[in-house]
Amino acid sequence: MLDAGVTIVGGCCGTTPAYIAGEKSLIKGRTPALRHVRDCFVVAGPQEYTAIEAGQVGVIGERINPTGKKLMKEALRTGNHDYVMSMAIEQTRRGAQILDVNAGLPEIDERAVMCQLVDELQGVSTLPLQIDAADPEVIEAAVRRYPGKALINSTNGRRDTMDAVLPIARHYGCAVVGLTLDEEGIPKTAEGRLDVARRIVAEADRLGIPRHDVVIDCLAMAASTDQSAPRAILDGIRRVKAELPGVRTVLGVSNISFGLPFRSLVNGTFLAAAFSAGLDLAIVNPNLARMMDVVDSWRVLTGEDESAQYYVAHYADRSDAAGTPTPAPARNENAGAAVAPVAPVTPEQRVFDLVLAGRRGPVPDAVREVLASHDVLHAINEVLIPALDEVGVRFERGTFFLPQLMASAEAAKAGFETIKEIGASSGSGETVPAKGKIVVCTVRGDIHDIGKNIVRMLLENYGYDVIDLGRDVDPQLVADAVVADHVGLVGLSALMTGTVPAMADTIALLRERAPWCKVVVGGAVLNPEYAKMVGADYYAKDATETARIAAEVLG
Repeated sequence: MLDAGVTIVGGCCGTTPAYIAGEKSLIKGRTPALRHVRDCFVVAGPQEYTAIEAGQVGVIGERINPTGKKLMKEALRTGNHDYVMSMAIEQTRRGAQILDVNAGLPEIDERAVMCQLVDELQGVSTLPLQIDAADPEVIEAAVRRYPGKALINSTNGRRDTMDAVLPIARHYGCAVVGLTLDEEGIPKTAEGRLDVARRIVAEADRLGIPRHDVVIDCLAMAASTDQSAPRAILDGIRRVKAELPGVRTVLGVSNISFGLPFRSLVNGTFLAAAFSAGLDLAIVNPNLARMMDVVDSWRVLTGEDESAQYYVAHYADRSDAAGTPTPAPARNENAGAAVAPVAPVTPEQRVFDLVLAGRRGPVPDAVREVLASHDVLHAINEVLIPALDEVGVRFERGTFFLPQLMASAEAAKAGFETIKEIGASSGSGETVPAKGKIVVCTVRGDIHDIGKNIVRMLLENYGYDVIDLGRDVDPQLVADAVVADHVGLVGLSALMTGTVPAMADTIALLRERAPWCKVVVGGAVLNPEYAKMVGADYYAKDATETARIAAEVLG
């Protein structure tokens, strides 16, 4: 052991003072052997370690996490840990190399449940664990009792978070994930993400955390709401790898496809691009064949799977043999038949169709045609609002997806702006009637705002005066805004389970200071049960549902 580089020896229960004295005599006069520290990312459990060498890729199983998973939420809430263990076993069999463990539900004792899961998981899987929590106390309790070297998920560029989490990683010898967000939220550019990463790595360097134990997450954001996001993420990974030598990268892949159909196809394509950019660790569902297909084929292409032995053994019987192709529809199924006369398209129908198609550019001229022979209320109530309602119906039915919803909202917005411009310039006094004021925000501690922004845009199109307080908003600021304008409806958003208590605090303060105000809540971690738990009046599963609730409350 001494020759291998051990620098501390001793004894456990069963040894005696004489035994320890014997060890001491063997050590006397010895100089610790020099150890070569490899540039390798390593995490370990009590029985098995996972090492990701430079140029290799690793898989973190994402299934033990309640966010967006109804059965996992119920299992954690009821103490059904058999279900949690089954997820661990399944992911281990499917090729995960690290298991993410998150017990972040506001209605349970997260610290106690996390520690219990850490203990129980040792009995069903030998894989190392990623301790995933927002509360530093939960993180420390878990890594303290964990018999190995865990990966902590996560810290970020906020000063208070670095000060709370990085010393824990240093003290217990853990690897740590650094999210590229700070007090200003998630940067939109690769340069912005790199700046945050630099700060995290500099603080880790100062504390003596080896760079191979620092894993930067450039944060996948939905391509459906911002098609520049994937390129910024990939460029961010490249910049981190090039400019922060020794540091590893990780990515929760599935966020990229939010709001799109056939999500696994988008996820798989993006994962391959991320590997090409230098991604080291992918947080995915290993039960999805498409994701593991990308991982396994990438390992062949990079030489990690030497002689393609694993790939051949597991894919020899698979193929992409095509079935009978579906014939394409005829370009003109009525060729040769009498052509029915086409009814002329009215200006109203043209605006309606343009909103459904999400074509913002032609909308102003089409609205002007409507206003040439009708008043403002007709253009709003008989054309624009019905078009938005139809968009909402199609979104709920699953024939429209998030990019189409946003494009249609932008097209309708162009129509409303045109109506306002014409009313202001004509001096006719005709204006878009205000339906009432609504305050929206993301609650304290939560910096995500994509969903909230979509809600705001849609509500504005329906004619409401929306006061957007932004993200990470203190309850006092929400109450102040409501009282100042006697607002009748507040919309609160939360994406992380750890910020649901802040939502409850905000609602409690509103009940005290603004008892007339109704509250609607939404977000990825919310459901009707949580809405009731935090004291909300309404739960909205999406933006179109929020618009219906606004109509019920404010008209």
